[in-house]
Amino acid sequence: MELATLPMEELAPLLQLQLDNGGKANLVVTGNSMHPTLRHRRDIVTLIPVERPLRRGDLILYTRKSGQYVLHRIVTKPKNGAFICSGDNQWVPENVEESQVKALVVSYIRDGKVIPVDSLCCRLWVSFWVAVFPIRRPLMIPRRLLGRLRKKLKKCKTTTSV
Repeated sequence: MELATLPMEELAPLLQLQLDNGGKANLVVTGNSMHPTLRHRRDIVTLIPVERPLRRGDLILYTRKSGQYVLHRIVTKPKNGAFICSGDNQWVPENVEESQVKALVVSYIRDGKVIPVDSLCCRLWVSFWVAVFPIRRPLMIPRRLLGRLRKKLKKCKTTTSV
């Protein structure tokens, strides 16, 4: 299956039309904010219209006030009605009003395999990762430093082997 690549400003109206008519839409993940759960240009999410109350752990597509579309997870839902969201690869919270939410992710496709977000494996991962949100930064800094070191070492090997 060949995927079409469109800028989000062209894709957004088509996506919205599909969701407004009660349909599903697939969207290729771009960016690294949801890594390792979702991988840049490798995984595809299946979106549906929001037809139930959103809850902690849900993966949502929303628009920022700037118009940028973002795919992040609900970390908490304070009593004032706004959601606190963040990418799985981030520790900075973002307030999201319910009116900004465009769709809910129900599954993702990796290597041709459909993985429902309500599967046991996904629910366990989400429960853990949302629970550690307050201490995510100290958990992730060593991981990022190791990743950078690995890239530098890989670059050194490539340079020296030529």
